[in-house]
Amino acid sequence: MKYIQAVKDKIVVRLLKNDEITLGGIIIPEIAMNKGPHKMGEVISIGNAVEEISVGDTIVFASFGGQDTLLDNVAYKILALGEVYGILKED
Repeated sequence: MKYIQAVKDKIVVRLLKNDEITLGGIIIPEIAMNKGPHKMGEVISIGNAVEEISVGDTIVFASFGGQDTLLDNVAYKILALGEVYGILKED
């Protein structure tokens, strides 16, 4: 099984919002579909310099931040720690 291992201060997230992926594998981001200024994603990998965020956390980040990538038809985003706005928590 292939996966992306984050390095240094990077965070890999699986996108949770409504990005569309065409049959050819092209990601059409929410911002292009006018669906909001931010995104959420589940953290699947963190670099060794990341302390505040854990694998499994749901984080909020700018829709224009990071690098989009596609692996096995699943949309991921690779972010720098400074691009994360917050961690989604429940009471």
